[in-house]
Amino acid sequence: MDFSVFDQFEEEVVIIDKNYRIVYANEKYAKDLGYKDPKEVIGNFCYVVSHHQTKPCEGECHPCPLKEIERTGRSVNVVHTHYTHDNREVPVEICAFPIENGEKIVQIIRDIKSDKEKYYLFSLAQRLSSVGFLALGVAHQINTPLSTILLALEELEEKVGSSEEIETIRNAVKTCRDYVDKLLFLVKRNSTKDLVNVRKAVEDSVDILRIYAKEKGVKIETDLEEVGYQMGNEADIRHLVLNLVLNAVQASPPGEKVEVKLYNEEGRWVLEVSDRGPGIDQEELSKIFIPFYQGKNKKEGSGLGLAIVDSIVREYGGSISVDTKLGEGATFKVSIPLS
Repeated sequence: MDFSVFDQFEEEVVIIDKNYRIVYANEKYAKDLGYKDPKEVIGNFCYVVSHHQTKPCEGECHPCPLKEIERTGRSVNVVHTHYTHDNREVPVEICAFPIENGEKIVQIIRDIKSDKEKYYLFSLAQRLSSVGFLALGVAHQINTPLSTILLALEELEEKVGSSEEIETIRNAVKTCRDYVDKLLFLVKRNSTKDLVNVRKAVEDSVDILRIYAKEKGVKIETDLEEVGYQMGNEADIRHLVLNLVLNAVQASPPGEKVEVKLYNEEGRWVLEVSDRGPGIDQEELSKIFIPFYQGKNKKEGSGLGLAIVDSIVREYGGSISVDTKLGEGATFKVSIPLS
């Protein structure tokens, strides 16, 4: 294939083989990264040239386009931080697609620092990832003393015998450990796919929010059927549920309830989350899945919750709809095909 067609592109263009080696780069790519000539980067590994790393990119903030294309079989759009030859950071958007029967991929790259919305979203994603790693460390640190308390409790019980107070302490510690385990599922998101028990993932995610809902004076009611297993990432399902239910709780006035239903429908699992809040007007409906959109009645949150839900639902080939009337609340319905 003749790659010279990309020589005059205004965007950076780089072509990579399945071993992560650069087989073509236009002048724009080379010069933006601080090289005099594309020949200086051709033959080198992409992750060495643009990321100054010793291995391919990974993680939520820097998903590898090559890996994503191999996983999904289609073109991908990702945002990365590239590093120039003199180590300057450049936020970029990468549109990548396979060529030559998947043996190579083309990446068309543009600087997004001037695109305020995309740059802000990317910066926030990086900060959220850092917070996630911090939460992961804190959770592990909490687990250690909780285990120590349980062991000490068992020794105390051997010495003085069982009592109602000891059982109360044991149950409280187990509750803490259960919450830590559930939080770890939310933090530890990766590309690994497995069979996920959908009902359990929904139930655990709702449980995390019960205390928050109670403090808001809102009751959460559930009607969860066994719907089977989904091939995917458990953290994805939990993030989806958590954001929908949290959104419903925040929209509900004190004294009202949020209903969460899970059921099967023609080979798909369906999740419905209903609130008794102010509802959403028609003008807003077209905007609620836009990142950072707060809405007229939104007083809490970052405006990212529904955008995250929409992204996860689309990734799993599902659909999401909203049934709402002003003054009568809203029902979000997610439908995802079972594996």
